[in-house]
Amino acid sequence: MRTVRSRPAACAAAVLLCAVGLAAERPNVLWLTCEDISPYLGCYGCGQARTPNLDRLAGQGIRYTRAYANAPVCAVARSTLLTGMYSSTIGTHQMRSKVQLPDAIPAYPKLFRQAGYYCTNNSKKDYNSNLERDPTLWDESSNKAHYRNRGDGQPFFAVFNIGVTHESQLDGKRIAAYIQKGQIPAAPRVNPADIELPPYHPDLPDIRQDWARLHDLITLMDSMVGERLEELEREGLADDTIVFFYSDHGGQLSRAKRYIYNVGTQVPFIIRVPEKWRRLAPTAPGSASDRLVSFVDFPKTVLSLAGIPIPDLMQGRVFLGPAAEPEPATVHFCRDRMGERYDFCRAVTDGRYTLIRNFMPHRPRGRDSRYGYTVQANWGAWEQHYEQGKCNAVQSQFYQPKPPIELFDTLNDPWHVNNLARNPEHRERLEHLQRDLEQWMIDTRDVGLIPEPLFYDLVGPDKPHRTLYEYAQSDRYPVQRLLTIAQQVSLGDPGHLAMCLELLADDNPIARHWGAYGLFLLHPDTTEVRQALGHMAAHDPMPANRTMAAQGLGRCGDPETAFLTIRRETLEPTHGYRLLFALNAFQYSHTDDRLTLEDWQAFAALRPPAKGMTDNSGFGYAQRIVKDAIDLWPERRRVD
Repeated sequence: MRTVRSRPAACAAAVLLCAVGLAAERPNVLWLTCEDISPYLGCYGCGQARTPNLDRLAGQGIRYTRAYANAPVCAVARSTLLTGMYSSTIGTHQMRSKVQLPDAIPAYPKLFRQAGYYCTNNSKKDYNSNLERDPTLWDESSNKAHYRNRGDGQPFFAVFNIGVTHESQLDGKRIAAYIQKGQIPAAPRVNPADIELPPYHPDLPDIRQDWARLHDLITLMDSMVGERLEELEREGLADDTIVFFYSDHGGQLSRAKRYIYNVGTQVPFIIRVPEKWRRLAPTAPGSASDRLVSFVDFPKTVLSLAGIPIPDLMQGRVFLGPAAEPEPATVHFCRDRMGERYDFCRAVTDGRYTLIRNFMPHRPRGRDSRYGYTVQANWGAWEQHYEQGKCNAVQSQFYQPKPPIELFDTLNDPWHVNNLARNPEHRERLEHLQRDLEQWMIDTRDVGLIPEPLFYDLVGPDKPHRTLYEYAQSDRYPVQRLLTIAQQVSLGDPGHLAMCLELLADDNPIARHWGAYGLFLLHPDTTEVRQALGHMAAHDPMPANRTMAAQGLGRCGDPETAFLTIRRETLEPTHGYRLLFALNAFQYSHTDDRLTLEDWQAFAALRPPAKGMTDNSGFGYAQRIVKDAIDLWPERRRVD
């Protein structure tokens, strides 16, 4: 497995450098990033925005109108930005994990450093993998890291991350602190009553207030971008530096960040190429580009601009400079576990239409990680409105099971609320996008088909494959067959009952898991199904498969066996993700009402089963569920 281009490719890159006059000197690259916003900027036509610095930058550069994060959450999206590989290929697709990556996986800062660049990161890493701890990644990585510390004449690659638009900053205490420091006005600049709400948000004061305050934070972020641009001018470096500005994904209010809709994935993206390097820009300053671009393209593109050979493993496309590759026909997205709740969704867009494939349709979107509820008032206000029966049909979708397939016309339905999947007029388009998505999942060997609690039964120091990526690239992972299975069972079609039963005896543990999930969705109350699931719950060698079989039993007429099996797996976890999965299974098997306060206290007393494990973040997320249950006792609110 090669990690860099062969010698002929490297020689070709050197020839290209000479051809474009970059051999003697190379451009600096400055990435200015913010967090958790969709294109809510004046230059994107947002009438309530006040973003003079970014509007000016767009006037000097190129504004991309169809730019996307490949995942709607920070750590997952950043892993793709760092490596130029899809998170669903390398195994960094589950939120806030510490996945081990093989040495073959590229990381663009290392390549820039090897080429003589001074690389700084100020200061967020959040790479969802062991690369966070790699000391060779950056020359400097801290809140003091700065390109001015480079050597004389040394080109730089610098990242400055501006965090004031992160979802956590809408917390009341943080807003009060910004007001006290004079960074935002005491009353929102935009009157909350003037906010045009998306159709999925009910018209509630807390929701309007959070939308208005979001605009204040965006204006504050814009001023910080302006300070960095002024600093570049003062240093006399603006004419030698290509500037990127983008958000780490879309968002940030409820139903945006963490969700695979357009509002969670589309980002503002502006590039300013100075006159000296104008030959690298595809269009004139002040123009807009409707080329489809996504985060997986960024590393290849900046390496190309600097004349650095591009590793073969990188999966994106170069979109700037003389080595620019053809525009892709589509962009792809993934959504998996977000915090403490599992999910598995994939999506594709051609820029106009977006197809979403929900492989776990039973999991409502709004019954997700509770983090948003702890930092923003709009989440709780909306949930309470729903539980009081006051939401309309569109607003209620967020708290209800998902359809397996969704199709949206982004041009006419930018908020993605009108599902066209059953519309005969769109059948051909839907089938075309579905084939595209399937082929992408196969070609990229999408590891989302592997349940997270199975990872450590399949890979590790004592297994044939040390990392999930290496396992997925091997013949042990029949991705096309598993995708076909997952697609069929997730439809909830009674015609697949016999297939699901047969899968329970499959040699492949992943196939067995999907078979049990299919029976859970169908929940037939028959002796045959109960016996088959009961046998799997008692005898499957994989703990996650025993748990999934028990989850099915809970809905197929044997809640007692389901409860006892899941409780046993909960109290005897061999890994944090198995514990997390078991706690989820109580909820979806409808056996959580059998848990006593003493049960929850016993779960709270559990400790990580093995010290020094490479990735045990699941245990921390499991304890979030436990703490939430104890804090809500005796209310015992079931999260449906």
